[in-house]
Amino acid sequence: MANPFQPDCEMPVTCIPTRSPLLPSAVPALRIARIAAFLLFAGLPYESSAGSFATASATQLANFSLEELMQVQVYSVSKQPEKSFTAPSAIHVITNDDIRRSGVTSLPEALRLAPGVQVSRIDGNKWAISIRGFAGRFSNKLLVLQDGRTLYNPMFSGVYWNVQEIMLEDIEQIEVIRGPGSTLWGANAVNGVISITTRHARDTQGGVITAAGGTWERAATGMRYGIKSGENGFVRGYGTFFYRDSQPPVDTPDLEGYWNDWRGGFRGDWDLASHDTVTLQGDAYESRAGSGFFDGVNLLGRWNRGMSDTSDLSIQLYYDRASAKKRVDADRNHHETRDTANFELQHTFAPGSRQKVVWGTGFRLTHDQLNGNTAFVPAFIPASMTEHLFSAFLQDKITLLSDSLYLILGSRIEHADITGWELQPTARILWTSHEQHTFWSAVTRAVRTPSRAETTILSQVGFIPPVTEILLIGNSRLPSEKLIAYEAGYRYQPLPVLFFDLALFYNDYRSLIGAVQGLPQGGAPPTLVPVNIASTSTAVGRGGELSVDWRPRAWLELAVAYSFLDLSVSSSSVLPQDKLFMNVDTSPRHQLSVNSVITLPHNVNCTIWLRYVDSLSGPEVPDYVTMDARVAWKPVPNLELSLVGQNLLAAKHLEFGPDLFGNPAAQTERSMYGKVAWKF
Repeated sequence: MANPFQPDCEMPVTCIPTRSPLLPSAVPALRIARIAAFLLFAGLPYESSAGSFATASATQLANFSLEELMQVQVYSVSKQPEKSFTAPSAIHVITNDDIRRSGVTSLPEALRLAPGVQVSRIDGNKWAISIRGFAGRFSNKLLVLQDGRTLYNPMFSGVYWNVQEIMLEDIEQIEVIRGPGSTLWGANAVNGVISITTRHARDTQGGVITAAGGTWERAATGMRYGIKSGENGFVRGYGTFFYRDSQPPVDTPDLEGYWNDWRGGFRGDWDLASHDTVTLQGDAYESRAGSGFFDGVNLLGRWNRGMSDTSDLSIQLYYDRASAKKRVDADRNHHETRDTANFELQHTFAPGSRQKVVWGTGFRLTHDQLNGNTAFVPAFIPASMTEHLFSAFLQDKITLLSDSLYLILGSRIEHADITGWELQPTARILWTSHEQHTFWSAVTRAVRTPSRAETTILSQVGFIPPVTEILLIGNSRLPSEKLIAYEAGYRYQPLPVLFFDLALFYNDYRSLIGAVQGLPQGGAPPTLVPVNIASTSTAVGRGGELSVDWRPRAWLELAVAYSFLDLSVSSSSVLPQDKLFMNVDTSPRHQLSVNSVITLPHNVNCTIWLRYVDSLSGPEVPDYVTMDARVAWKPVPNLELSLVGQNLLAAKHLEFGPDLFGNPAAQTERSMYGKVAWKF
């Protein structure tokens, strides 16, 4: 039965880095074209004295043909299984094999494999990750899930990426939706949804041990072992540890750059009867990222019942406890502790031969305990808060023409303590005119609820000599940020070895949250200047993403992805902090990726991955081009040795500016590491 659920510091004054003398001001387009042409023309026939690569055995070739990849099932678009080729949304699937062959060592770096996703490293343990704009350390319009458990943190409306380091070998696939997924997944799924699905315990039987070390990846190891539990059950356990170095200029242990992490967990899957399945899984972790300390535990349970061929019922519950601390003068005084309990029920049924309905309801309770000592910055009033979220959704897929034309109508209604009732409807059209063509279009309303910090912060954020103090004040009456998104897409597979995917969008944003200056208080020094968080802006985003997969030879795979973004913001505020809070001008207009995988004789596999990212005008960051390369060899079927080089085209390059909390941006360095993976 398919699982429908799967799918610290001071607030700064703006700090803009100067252009790095280590990087050129621009990368000539001709240079990019030459490298891309080299990779493309690698597809021409090649013969050697040992024979053609085309004679490689089947075990040396890729696991899936393009036709098979188009049939991969996804869950996050409609909360029910469907083929990725006919999904009515801009979706890309990152497979476990994609992650392994790319050579990435962290979940954020793996997201670079998806077209249209901006992944910018701030330093050795922080990233700005977004889809279709508004990138920042906490990109507040992107919802991230793991096995149906939300990783979105309401404190700053974003994700602590440094505590999401699951064992990469256990990932089944990552579904990346570009565009709103709010009707099914709720508030904050404004610009996109990233749904991470881990592998069924049945598929991870036996053991695997990995070990790696290199210039940035100083030391990393992981172990997982799976066994059978009773007649119809499977269980696995895992543990990982890594130590990663800092990046210059963040190069001392007292600053934010370095990162070490350990974690362990388990997953069990049982078939209780012919129509019942149960999953139980949990994790515990402790991470140190520079002067920040993070730890947490989570436990998730899920029950699925297949009621008929066209009807099923699912119930999912999870509990998550997370703590983040900031060391000040050797004490851990800045802190955030958060407890989250979540319940979801979902039912899918077919009321007739031309309809398929999915509906559900849920409740989430979140309780936090923040630093209440006003001697430390920032302060939040109140220091402890409990929030409730009620939700219900309904979506109907209606067949207008048999096996070709569908209308999808749906809406979610939610009630949050801060913003009250919100409605998030969608209307979608799906037309599969031929087995080689898919057209889709959509209109969706989505909202982003204000964060805990935006509503309750009271913090000194600056001091202008000699006597002017700037005070940031939260706003408990903030409305939700709103989006009306218009999307259209086309998928085309003219040949079994060639596939095109195009998505276009127009986003209309309202009530974006920024900052305005209040009236100065105190006629004589000292003077207090309040900065109030408020709805200040509207915005329009337009653009598109194009991806091409081509397998010109049995031993060669090419994946090309290009994205374009034009984002304009109109604000009623003149404060520079206004754009800083909204993460304006922090996303590139152009991104290009060319990824080639070459299968060589004698169980050797080679990956060459070229990326170009346009410049940023908010934090002044030059455009850059970089390349990763990986060579792997399997001397025996269960042992893989690999050597990976990352960011090879320059000694260093800048990817982002300082984050919202004043942490300086680091140069991403060229690095290399070796890895051993043994299955038993």
